[in-house]
Amino acid sequence: KAAEDIAERLPGRRSILFAHGVEVMPIKTATLPPADHTNCYLVGDPEGEFVLVDPAVRMREDMEALATAVERHRGNLVAILFTHSHGDHLADMSLLKEAFDVPVWGSEHTARSVPCQRILVDGEALSLGRQNWTVLITPGHHPGHVCLFSEAGLVAGDMLAGIGTILIPPHSGDMDEYIRQLHRLKALKPHLVFPSHGPVVAIPDRLIDHYITHRLARHTRVLDAVKAGASRLEDIAVHAYADTPDAHPGLAIDQTLSHLLAHEKAGNIKRHEDVWQPE
Repeated sequence: KAAEDIAERLPGRRSILFAHGVEVMPIKTATLPPADHTNCYLVGDPEGEFVLVDPAVRMREDMEALATAVERHRGNLVAILFTHSHGDHLADMSLLKEAFDVPVWGSEHTARSVPCQRILVDGEALSLGRQNWTVLITPGHHPGHVCLFSEAGLVAGDMLAGIGTILIPPHSGDMDEYIRQLHRLKALKPHLVFPSHGPVVAIPDRLIDHYITHRLARHTRVLDAVKAGASRLEDIAVHAYADTPDAHPGLAIDQTLSHLLAHEKAGNIKRHEDVWQPE
């Protein structure tokens, strides 16, 4: 009977309340598998001011579902906030503006990709009704990446993921900075983590520790491979990912390059054309 009722009514997708003042609506995006959605968050006072975080709508169906979620919310939408300017987080702005006539907030770097009426800075306090959220600028995955922190937890963007992994692009990311920012987030001891991809993270310390340990181990393996005589990117990647034979070869090479660039910046190795050597 329940199945028949659902088939007859065809109810629309509903948002999910993760915490007091944190509601999520998944948006279909072309993101890194196994994830296939970007989480759009309604963040703020459930009966006061709130913002939409990463409403990455590209299809009218998603825009309408998100508009329905906003209409159900008892509060007042005051802004759209983008955590960073990767394509699976930004929206078709003309489509978005059909539903929401509110200003856009983002970091200075994000403002280069989408017009922002408010530039967010590190440590800035956002008063959203009776809730207070702190802006954290957390580069590493991407310049100008924004997280939001409160008693409810951490809206983490692409610093952490509930499913899959986080990539550090070689030329726009910074592996050392990413690891530093992970330590910073861990020190905040967030109650929960609300990632851009996958489910809510209920034990943040465990996940952050795993990320830090995993990245540092890979960082060491890359340096050890160069010291052992591997000098070409592809060969270094084979050594560095020997413990992860199922890793996608292209992604392994991409992430190995991120580690190499960080080691080069730190003075651990040097590069001549396409050849990497110990310093």
